[in-house]
Amino acid sequence: MEPLEFLTAVLPTTGVYCIAELSTKKKEHVYGTLQELQPHIERFNTEKLNTYFALASFKEAGSRLASNALHMRALFADIDCGKGKAYPTKRAAVEALDAFLAATGMPTPWTVDSGGGVHVYWPFTAEVPVVDWKLTAENLKRLCKQHGFKIDMTVTADAARVLRVPGTTNWRYEYPKPVAIKTQG
Repeated sequence: MEPLEFLTAVLPTTGVYCIAELSTKKKEHVYGTLQELQPHIERFNTEKLNTYFALASFKEAGSRLASNALHMRALFADIDCGKGKAYPTKRAAVEALDAFLAATGMPTPWTVDSGGGVHVYWPFTAEVPVVDWKLTAENLKRLCKQHGFKIDMTVTADAARVLRVPGTTNWRYEYPKPVAIKTQG
């Protein structure tokens, strides 16, 4: 699956979109339509810059603040893996996810290997206003905590959050790692 296909599935259908590179001091953010952003995703990755996308659509270009967020079209979670992290390995994280899904009856999410950890997405069939999404996202955080599923609690209900674009590379490591979709719910 190409990055544009993935973004089309998890992003709202209206509003302004944002991608960002967070590798340089500039921390360049680019706003526009998904088609306008595609060349920037490719450029950032070619320049070996860690490439991210905002999960919200925004009212206006130029601000990735939660107060400017318009709609959402997915719930998401970030599962940290590695030495000193919530789970020692990605396999342990996926096993914990499977146990959480079995215990809660939640549907199978899309999973993305972020190079260092695991990103999890539950796409909606339609976009929702951020205010409505926020309530559901906060409930997801509580459900994870209740079941001992160790997600990064700062990510799941953050309307201004960015996560890595699948199909790019995680350049943070000595040996760069692909950001890849592993399952589609």
